[in-house]
Amino acid sequence: MEKSYEYVKNAVVNFKLDWCCWLAPVRIGLFITGYLNIILAVISLVGIAEEGFAPVLKQVQDSILEDYATKTVPMLAYTTELAFHVILLAALYRNDIKLMRVYMKYCIAAIITSIMFYSLVVAAIGVVVATTLVLSIVFQLYVLILVRSMIVEMRLQQKNLELPTIVMSSLVKQTQDHQPEEKPADVETPAEDSVHEENGDKPRLETVDEHPKEETTNEKV
Repeated sequence: MEKSYEYVKNAVVNFKLDWCCWLAPVRIGLFITGYLNIILAVISLVGIAEEGFAPVLKQVQDSILEDYATKTVPMLAYTTELAFHVILLAALYRNDIKLMRVYMKYCIAAIITSIMFYSLVVAAIGVVVATTLVLSIVFQLYVLILVRSMIVEMRLQQKNLELPTIVMSSLVKQTQDHQPEEKPADVETPAEDSVHEENGDKPRLETVDEHPKEETTNEKV
């Protein structure tokens, strides 16, 4: 039971796609998606500002609010989208998991907001706009899966890079534990003469009598 639970857990946690649309790796697919979304966001901002092109969000707002529609809300929405797509590209170039997680949270929040908002106004918009909204939500879900796959791939790469250092450190520790402790070498006590020489003391010389017998004979006479 525990083995099956661990297997299912690893399968869910480490689930990732290897290809984007069965044509390119996930990393290349996210690069293409990020640049395309940035271009679309810029085009939408220019269209709203010059009133020459109305993106989907502006069309939904015009159909609901009619005369009370403003440019502020759609421009703020597309500016936020542009900023987070730039974060996605920065995360891919830097291989930064934290930035990827920030973008993944944005994707989740954007999907939830889109579903809640568009489900309230689906009756007031046309079929073409509703179909476009559904396709955009499906595309956001797919991008979310791609981002999740990229995070798993980055995490596995970091583990593979850290594994050799961990193995080497454990081997070094094992060799240090098995090495015998070296005994301290015997310290020779210096001779007295060397001690005196180091202290600057001169050795004492004893006087020896060369003719002791002659002196004693002279005294008797």
